[in-house]
Amino acid sequence: MNNKIYPLAYTLAPGQSCTLYYLGFPEHWKEALLEIARKNNPRFKDEYGLPTNALKKLVESWMEGIIALAPLKKDSMDGQWLTSCYPYSEDDIRVLCELIKVWVKGTYVTSPRISPLVKKLASDFCKEIKSDAFFDLQSSSSVCLTFENGTVGEEAYQAVPLLVINHLLGKEIILHGQTLKLCYATKNQLISCPLSDPNSHHQYSFVFDFSVQTSPPKRKALLLCQMSIRRWIPDSLKKDREPILKENINAHIKVGENKYCQVQIAYNYNSKQVDWKEQDKECYNIWGYDQLPPAKDVLSDPTAYTTHIILPYKNGIWGMKKSKIGTGVSVVDKASLYRSIFSLLKERDIVCEQPVATRVSLKKQKFSSFRHPQEYANSEEFRQWVKKCAETDEINFEIYGLLNDPVQQELLNQIQAKIEQDFGPNTQTSCMQIHCMCKDVGNLTDAMPDDRKETKIQYCDEIVDAIGETDVVTACIFVLPGQDQYPKGDPKQVLRNAFAKTGRVVQFITPEENSGYSKIQNAVYDLYRQLGVVTLLDPTNNHPLLANTPCIGMHLCTQVHGIANKAQFLPLYVAVNIPEGKTRVYCDAFSKRGVSYREACLEMAKLFWDSNLERRCVDASRVPAKQKLIELKNHSYDQEDGVLLVVQSDGTTRHLWGGISDKEIGRYEIVEPYCPTEINVGTSKNPHMLSLVNSGVRIIRIRSNQEVPDYYTDLSKKSTDERLQLTSSSGIFQYGDVYWGIHEKPNDFQYTKSFTESRIDHPKQRFAEKDMIELYPLQLQPGDKAEHWVFYTNALRHIPIQYDQSLVLPLPLHLAEGLEEYLFDA
Repeated sequence: MNNKIYPLAYTLAPGQSCTLYYLGFPEHWKEALLEIARKNNPRFKDEYGLPTNALKKLVESWMEGIIALAPLKKDSMDGQWLTSCYPYSEDDIRVLCELIKVWVKGTYVTSPRISPLVKKLASDFCKEIKSDAFFDLQSSSSVCLTFENGTVGEEAYQAVPLLVINHLLGKEIILHGQTLKLCYATKNQLISCPLSDPNSHHQYSFVFDFSVQTSPPKRKALLLCQMSIRRWIPDSLKKDREPILKENINAHIKVGENKYCQVQIAYNYNSKQVDWKEQDKECYNIWGYDQLPPAKDVLSDPTAYTTHIILPYKNGIWGMKKSKIGTGVSVVDKASLYRSIFSLLKERDIVCEQPVATRVSLKKQKFSSFRHPQEYANSEEFRQWVKKCAETDEINFEIYGLLNDPVQQELLNQIQAKIEQDFGPNTQTSCMQIHCMCKDVGNLTDAMPDDRKETKIQYCDEIVDAIGETDVVTACIFVLPGQDQYPKGDPKQVLRNAFAKTGRVVQFITPEENSGYSKIQNAVYDLYRQLGVVTLLDPTNNHPLLANTPCIGMHLCTQVHGIANKAQFLPLYVAVNIPEGKTRVYCDAFSKRGVSYREACLEMAKLFWDSNLERRCVDASRVPAKQKLIELKNHSYDQEDGVLLVVQSDGTTRHLWGGISDKEIGRYEIVEPYCPTEINVGTSKNPHMLSLVNSGVRIIRIRSNQEVPDYYTDLSKKSTDERLQLTSSSGIFQYGDVYWGIHEKPNDFQYTKSFTESRIDHPKQRFAEKDMIELYPLQLQPGDKAEHWVFYTNALRHIPIQYDQSLVLPLPLHLAEGLEEYLFDA
């Protein structure tokens, strides 16, 4: 058994410092801009300041070494407005002035619905912008970046990756006999010069993203190196055809021996053709680089420009030849590349050692669940389980497709046969009745004439009128052509919303997917999931020690669209009690606060039609963690009869629950490990301390994003110097006070080959490795063993009904994400 894993991260050498260079912002410029902002918006609030986020993105994208751009507010101190790792040359300041002009024009001149007065004021202001205004506003200071205790200064999060990029730029790495030259791609990212498959001549690059991340509770820092493959578009399908662009493309333009810059190709609604995005083109031209060719020419014939323009490839990209390059970086390549980068960084004393995580073992921590309903003793036992989960004694299954299409008809029959096989025949003694019927889809799956909001709303209303409401629990499967059949007017989202408005949950399956029984099975099981049947529990076997502990997942939906307005956040909670088969969803924006999972799907669809959506979501988002945790604390839980709350920590969630950040966790006083006396349950701006000691409430914080390192494993016994081979690994591993969870590797070539083969030798091979998540016990109770709660949380990843593989997130959080399918964005 492999007892160690090695994160793709480096321990930073202590005692590093650097000089930071500052530019102040001219006071009279700020006053002029604030006046323009007030004229543009009479409700402008001085405390919010100018909309400089767009300027920050421009400066970070088009100037090197920038680590901070401070907000500009009425009373802000602007002496250190812009911070860089490098001194400002005259050309840097000239470019900065031009970028400020681009930002001002984009915000107050070319933006829609700007008054003539504001346009004139903004245009006049741009004429006043001169480089000499910055010459007397320059300063510098030396700062310490890394400390002896493993922590870092605030500047290090931005400065260290830039210093790493600067040192690695232009360096060469040998991978399986192939030389990789490292080039700048964007902030904190390097790519290798394009490599070519010797047979197809299709190209790809290795991608390296660097960031500094910390782990709780002491905020010790690591330099993370995330690796990926970027495939390049090999060619267009038809060079004589006007290109069609379904989504924007970030073209990589070579502007130096070791440097690319990114300019977006987008559809220009004014010229009615694809073109370089105007703002990106302006910024590109500021630097005086070679003139860009027409964007439509680049899309029509990419191979003619590959020496200096390369276009990223994505599966399903419209009008382009399919890339034969496989996805993913093999574990073998990760190990080799990691070590090469470590050597380059260690020679400059940027990093000092490689972290290691060690396996933690605990027996009998898995749920016993079935993979298929046929594993129950009989179909009636399965019906009883479904009745408990779906909270109904009758279900109608409606299967929609083209009845006169032989391919679809066969698919419909297979779907119906699968459902009837699962439930068996209805009898007079059946605990619930099942009715299965195939229906002709008619013109419901036809493409809409366009994607306009008005068209979607009209189409949705017409479908609702046509099918009518149902008073029985109804689940539908639609045979729907794939997205490539809908150049415009894809009806999938409209169909789901319309059917949900009539009380039906909906699952889609495409005829192109009909490559085997497993596709049908997965679609049917995902429909069961929407009914609330989230796992198939084996009632005959033992379960983990904590199996009867309810688990609640806190989830945050973002950018929730309504017919009249849009909400920024919508918090909701999914509570799962596995032995009882109960899944409940709680959301203050629903018509009822607590509903079944099936009802929650329908409630999510209804949100779009609520003209008061924004206000309801704002009210629900005020202090969501505080409200929920006080509610749980006041419940009759004790330490033996507890509840577990799991929350995914990312930048969005931390905005509404500030107390789950590493910085906040580092301030908590603890009575014993993982047991703080109080935690902050308020928002980032309005903290509120709450004691949960002896309440029975436990909290596990989950991270599964780019803040968690990737990893590689130990060498296999079969490994040689000529042929490197590694072993697979799964389970729970501990690094410091955090735990990392890796689930088992599927018996699939893209996983097994990843431990033995290199991209260099096998450019067409798909490589995969199981994702690693971080589990941190934010709140336990006195006497708890952290491993029990970590293993229980991890066990909730292994029991989904619709997948043979384990989930990335624990079941309640996975189910919460699934509800977002029903949000309607017209």
